[in-house]
Order: sequence, then C-alpha cells, then structure tokens
Amino acid sequence: MENLTRVVIVQHPREARLAICSAWLTRIALARAEIHRGYDFTNHGRVRELARLPGAALLYPGDLARPARDFANQPPPVLFVIDGTWLQSEKMLRANPFLSALARLEVASAEPSGYAGLRREPAPHCLSTLEAVACALGDLEGDAARFLPMRAAFRQAVEKQLACSQDGRRSPRHRRPRLS
Repeated sequence: MENLTRVVIVQHPREARLAICSAWLTRIALARAEIHRGYDFTNHGRVRELARLPGAALLYPGDLARPARDFANQPPPVLFVIDGTWLQSEKMLRANPFLSALARLEVASAEPSGYAGLRREPAPHCLSTLEAVACALGDLEGDAARFLPMRAAFRQAVEKQLACSQDGRRSPRHRRPRLS
C-alpha cells in the first residue's frame, strides 16, 4: 500500500532469523519502506543520509517521545524504526547516536500486540514492528483504517505459525536453517 512517510527499518541481525519477522512483513506491505540489517550504522551511507533529512524522526517510546498524532499536520519525511528486542534496540541506540538524536514519536494502540502466544512483550503497550509502524502511519497520515489490513495480516501470520508449531516438529519462533 502507498505511504507518504518513508519508513526505514534498522534491524538487529538476530531479528532476521525469526520466523515471524514483522519487519519483513512491514517492508513488503508498504510501497515506501526499506530494511537495513546491522548493529552499528555509523558508516552506513544510506542510513546516515536519510537521518540527515530535516524532520526525520525515530519511532521509539519513552520520556523524550511525543505522540505520532502530534505530527499529523507536518509528518516526518522519514520515519526510522528499530527492529529488535527491547534490549537489542537500546544497545543499537547507544551504538548509533545520530539515530538517538532524532525527534522521537510513540504510538498508543487500543489493541494488545498480535504476538500473543508466540512472543512475550515486556508490557501490554508494547507492539511488534509492523503494528507500531501501522499505528504511526495511521496517526501521521490521518487514516488509521487504511493500515488496519497490515495488522490483520500480521495476526493471521502469527496464528498460522502457532498452528504449525502444534505438531511439535519445530519452534514457532525460528526459521528452519537453510541447507547449503
């Protein structure tokens, strides 16, 4: 689907191995989204270039964050999203001070995370990367309903992964290793 705000996902390398990779689902769902895998993006030209754009922002909750809906009249041209566990994302922020220096946005969801049963979130308000991006774009672009299909598809993917795990042959959380 079309999105006005470019979404740049910086993904911790370990997240890419997970079966339900919500960053990948986000990338294929949005026309203007990209993923960069790594830990330290200090010398990554594309990520640094996009972070220098006036108004670029980081989707990350906390004391420094403002609600995404506050930016609806002037949405950021680029929205950075860190994909990883909370511990991984905190470490990535420390390793990339240029990302940490961006204006921060946060979202609130009326629904709990769709990860229920597959992955534990540290608090009820925590969301997957896909869910957080869908909420943020809904707030920024003033059309939350347009991004609801992304969340529905994510919930369906989680349900299918849980169903596959019921046969006891593999962990629902990790992909099968590639055979060389």
